[in-house]
Amino acid sequence: MSLVISGRIVALARTSEKSTFAGKVWIGDDGRIERVTRGNAAGPRSGFDKAAVVDVGDDLVLPGFIDLHSHLAYATLPLWTEPGRTTPFLHHDSWPSASTYAGDITWPAYAFIEAAPEALLAYAEVRALVGGTTSIQGSPPKNRPLDGWMVRNVEDESFGGNVSSNRVLASTLTLKPEVLATRSAQMRAGAGFIYHCAEGQVNSIAVNEYQSARKCGCLQKDFVAIHTNALNPGDYDAWTDPGTVVWSPFSNLWLYGSTTNVPSALAKKIRVCVGSDWGPSGTRNVLGEIKVAALVARRERWKLTPFDLVRMITCDPGDALASPWNVQAGRLQPDALGDVVVIAAKASADPFATVLAATEKDVQLVVIGGSARYGNAKLMKAAKATLPSELKIAGTKRVLAMTKLDDASRPWSFAQVLTRLEQVRTDPKKEIDAAGNASAAARLAGEAPRLRLALDMPLGKLPIGGLPKNLAEIVVPPIQPLAHDAAFFASLVGRGFHGGLLDGLKKFYA
Repeated sequence: MSLVISGRIVALARTSEKSTFAGKVWIGDDGRIERVTRGNAAGPRSGFDKAAVVDVGDDLVLPGFIDLHSHLAYATLPLWTEPGRTTPFLHHDSWPSASTYAGDITWPAYAFIEAAPEALLAYAEVRALVGGTTSIQGSPPKNRPLDGWMVRNVEDESFGGNVSSNRVLASTLTLKPEVLATRSAQMRAGAGFIYHCAEGQVNSIAVNEYQSARKCGCLQKDFVAIHTNALNPGDYDAWTDPGTVVWSPFSNLWLYGSTTNVPSALAKKIRVCVGSDWGPSGTRNVLGEIKVAALVARRERWKLTPFDLVRMITCDPGDALASPWNVQAGRLQPDALGDVVVIAAKASADPFATVLAATEKDVQLVVIGGSARYGNAKLMKAAKATLPSELKIAGTKRVLAMTKLDDASRPWSFAQVLTRLEQVRTDPKKEIDAAGNASAAARLAGEAPRLRLALDMPLGKLPIGGLPKNLAEIVVPPIQPLAHDAAFFASLVGRGFHGGLLDGLKKFYA
């Protein structure tokens, strides 16, 4: 179904990135933008006779936000610290060996991926949606392709075709030179490669990952390096065919007490995007993460404007994906993806400062491929959202259009998702055993295999298989709210290695 959205358009189009105007975005039946018009200018001549029409008044109509760094399997978990630790971790191989890491992070994450994988993914997707995210990186490895994503998954997005046609490769773990050499060749053939690289303090051993990637020819335009906070400014000089760095300042500060030297990357024409990372050391969504980026920029006196920061979750990641995806995201322009977020705004407000200051309450509508997925009831009705259900976000009523992962005809409410996750949380051993028995029964009956997920982060000091021998030892912490809340801000004080900088995040949400 085609869709027309009118409001204050913040198109971030290549020809006029800062331009804001009253107008309309016309999204065709194929989920692509057909035209963006100003004022009362005429739209396309055909194809919109029966289109849903949504008028958002003075609110801002932007490209949907893109999160290029997340780990969906850990989305339910709270922020983590190692009790009694007084010094920042040195690099990404340091904290997985902490004594509480496995019990606090790996075991509860395993409980959900084993017992309720569909509900876990649904929770992670909804958490992204309420922050305006329309595409997210970091789905866990799985035993079969998934076509039922609500939010676009960067690695799995197939645009309605065969999922194997997608050409975005990713790795969270350090790769050997022979694998990096293969990735280098794949990038030259048109693939994109997203790689956790040089995560840690400056001059730590983690910098060797970047140097290995350089020696193997990976420093190309379609190379997306997550973190690189272990690099010295001069290390970026070797990246002569500039690609992309993904900056996750919250996680960097929480674990290491320092973060990526963003101005040095930008000076070399390297694109910088922002990613929310994961539950144990990250924000709820990229709308929150750009606020952390603003706090860091202010402290370091980096000249990053609200416009620069909004670019880092819209057109910059969209440009990073344009070649491997073979379609433009992150910009409202003809032929780009029809992914849109509407942010509440006053008529005279600066658009980019408004987005930077926006919270989950300000997200009024999220559209993916022309389909309304989440928003306030009035706009969702106007957009003709299918199979809607209600939920409450930060005390505000919202509507969600979600269906079962394997059956688009069956509605699925967030309340049902939470109920399933709480069943696992209440008795992890019972639910893990039941899931294992169901999988075995399906194999014996010759049925299609049940969905299986795997964790994509280090497991820590664990028995083989990732779970304790006695499953009754698993304790699953309370499932976290979807939005940033008072408990989240309270958990920042006196924890992590940010020197109090992150305490300032709550001021955006007052």
